[in-house]
Amino acid sequence: MRRWTIIALTAITLFGALLRLDAVTVRYGWMDHPAWAVRIEQSLLPVSQALRPAGTPWSRVDQPYVGGDPINYLKFAREMRHFYQAHVREPVFLALTRMMLWLMRDSDIGISYASWLAGTLAIVATYLLGAAAWSRAAGLIAAAALAIELEAITWAADGWRDDTFMLAVALCAWAFVRVLQRPTTARALAAGALAAFACLTRISALSFVLPALLWIAFRPSDDQGRWWSWSRSPVRAAGIAAAVTAVLVAPFLINCWRATGDPFFAINYHTRYYRAAEGLPLDESVGALDYVGGKLRERPVASVDTAGVGLLVFPFTNKWSGFNPWSPWLATMLRWAAAAGLILALWYPEGRLLWVILLTSLVPYALTWPLGGGSEWRFTQHAYPIYLVAAGSAIAGGARTLVRVATARVGWRAALTRRRIQQAIACLLLVAAGGILYVVLPYFVIYEALADGEPVSVAVSNRDRSFFSTRWSGQSGSGNVIVRVALADRVWVRLPLPRPVDYTLTLRMDGPGVPDPAYQPRVTVFLENRALAQVRFKDDPTRVGAYRFVVPRDLAGRMFRRFDLVASHTVRADQSGPRFAWLPGETPVAFYLWYVRVEPNSK
Repeated sequence: MRRWTIIALTAITLFGALLRLDAVTVRYGWMDHPAWAVRIEQSLLPVSQALRPAGTPWSRVDQPYVGGDPINYLKFAREMRHFYQAHVREPVFLALTRMMLWLMRDSDIGISYASWLAGTLAIVATYLLGAAAWSRAAGLIAAAALAIELEAITWAADGWRDDTFMLAVALCAWAFVRVLQRPTTARALAAGALAAFACLTRISALSFVLPALLWIAFRPSDDQGRWWSWSRSPVRAAGIAAAVTAVLVAPFLINCWRATGDPFFAINYHTRYYRAAEGLPLDESVGALDYVGGKLRERPVASVDTAGVGLLVFPFTNKWSGFNPWSPWLATMLRWAAAAGLILALWYPEGRLLWVILLTSLVPYALTWPLGGGSEWRFTQHAYPIYLVAAGSAIAGGARTLVRVATARVGWRAALTRRRIQQAIACLLLVAAGGILYVVLPYFVIYEALADGEPVSVAVSNRDRSFFSTRWSGQSGSGNVIVRVALADRVWVRLPLPRPVDYTLTLRMDGPGVPDPAYQPRVTVFLENRALAQVRFKDDPTRVGAYRFVVPRDLAGRMFRRFDLVASHTVRADQSGPRFAWLPGETPVAFYLWYVRVEPNSK
């Protein structure tokens, strides 16, 4: 069985390597580089072209590496004096780039081969993680998924360090799982070295290395559920790993401290980018911890909401699209399998450790993902191996159970053990609780901002259900203009008005495009049965209408205020113009809404 596993992993890795090489060749193969590399690319290109699916996302890049970090990595790698030099960038990827530049005779395409190599090795690392945490089958499924994921393949050609960090996190997680299972000195030494590899790729890796080592040290030593029961071996192994990591990472931190006065210069330097994205003044004294602490103090609810989405939702939902060119069904299946596997992992020691690594590794990006380029796919790429391993464990485990039932080794009643039923119920409760928080928290984020006297906009989005009644349509539109349509003559919008002051409300909305203006619906806005304003739509095809009115202070000062929007009548969608053409023709429509702007008046 082990021999067939090695054969399968080799085939999967070669397949992934060829796809990544194809992306490098198509995007950057026209560049001047050594003849031996050109010959290899040209000989392998027909093979890789036959492997890629229709509609592959990569195309020739006419201005290579410009407009992002890769051009700086090239510069820094060529200027690199020694491995532990004080620098704004950690040394591992610079050293890897420098090595590939040497192989490519200083051609810029060397940086693409650096990320290609790391992306290919990450396939093997994903297998190792899955095999150690669950089973060889789970590892092979996860490795095969990463090998063909076209989004990852595209990034692996472009010379970013994120593939190297993904490799480092996967290897580090694998080593930590092995120490958790058997805390020997040899495994602890390997874990420490791989943790240093992760930290020297991104020093922010300390956010998961330290919690993971503490988890290993103080995990339960038996199955009695005593969380703080411990034995000497795990503590000793975690201590050895931490010592090795410290010895290998310390020279870089010390050199940064001596050169800049800040050992964590490689982290804190980038705080200025996120402050600039928020329109804040340049202040080089504000470090990463100060920046995060300030946001938590100033906007605790908004920060918790942003962090919750950044830890649990955004990194997960922005994956999986790379499987669509192969099969949309494959993307959907892997997404749901990963969600099931992540929840089921909570019942196993290895799964809980992977949860610790997953969440703490995302902490550096949890508050910055909505800012500037913080939402780029690559910033959470390192989480992908854990997601794919979770998917592999769910698929392999489900298949194993089905085989046992189908071959009469165990009946359905025996397969549905009390433990599995409890797991299923707990999974449903966790999903329900998370869903409720996901829907409800945006309302309290708006409340917090208004309570501080700041204007806010409540826009149509995936998280607007706590603001809108049920008789609104689903979302429609493109770009920034995403709308909901009122499907009845009476709908409502719920808004907080926390301060006892006058508020100015602006409704960005428009009515149906009826030929006769006299047949255009009129909308009356009510609050507590008091009519606040009447909207008469003005058709302007170039912009969405804006209708402003004042909410008097005697109706404010409440957490929940329901604004009823009552239309004089509705119109069939097929008689309402092109803006409503996406709805079935017989659907009654009154108007559509883009967003509501709420501005507390200062006096």
